[in-house]
Amino acid sequence: QPEFLPVEGEGIHQIPVGPIHAGVIEPGHFRFHVQGEVVVRLEARLGYKHKGTLALMLGKSPRAAAAFPARLSGDSTVAFGWAFAAAAEAALGVVVPPRAVALRAVMAELERIHNHLNDWGFVCNDAAFAFPHARCGFLREGVLRACAAAFGHRLMMDRILPGGVAPDIVPGGAAAILAALAAAEAEVPALLRIYDSHASLQDRVVGTGFLDPDFARRFAAGGFVGRGSGRAFDARLRPGHAPYDWLLPPVAVESGGDVDARVRVRIAELL
Repeated sequence: QPEFLPVEGEGIHQIPVGPIHAGVIEPGHFRFHVQGEVVVRLEARLGYKHKGTLALMLGKSPRAAAAFPARLSGDSTVAFGWAFAAAAEAALGVVVPPRAVALRAVMAELERIHNHLNDWGFVCNDAAFAFPHARCGFLREGVLRACAAAFGHRLMMDRILPGGVAPDIVPGGAAAILAALAAAEAEVPALLRIYDSHASLQDRVVGTGFLDPDFARRFAAGGFVGRGSGRAFDARLRPGHAPYDWLLPPVAVESGGDVDARVRVRIAELL
């Protein structure tokens, strides 16, 4: 069994979280040492649960093996599925049809959107502010239902396969997606005003979870974590891959390095 550091100090208690979580994220165990509202120590065990995924993939065709990376983490099934498909295609010299490349990007950006809505809401919920959490959950649910209508699966699992996509977007699917995005676009400004205007919420997110920009650079932190600490790196553009070689999405960067900065990167990307 994993060993954790013992509790030291007056008034400190431990809070264990995971490895199973109340969502579709990857497994991980976190051991918090808490003194009041202050987290004085956090130990993470990200390999706590082993599913034997790699062993299950060995000896299978790329098409059959694709099901396993798609299940590493349900909230990133498109990203993992695309990464595996791209690796298999590169190894076999397969050229993906342009329409499939475009649909992969649609699915990937929908995944980015529903994750940012989910994360923004949960950050507020973790700071004991339930209203933004409820509204972000409502908007995310609209996006997930649009994904189900357009691609046949809420999380778009198994929709990206080596060689292309399966199935094609259904007739009317684009309209369902655009309607869900319009609903989110209309409400995000109001939610942002609420997020900014509550002092008790700002007190909990500003200055919390600080990642020094120098550390972010030295350890090559990617994603919204790196971009929240001033690192203007986006894997869609560097090293880059189609169709982002011509879509050229703007890179949202914040320099604060705290929870608030990472939330604002999410909101900017969401918009």
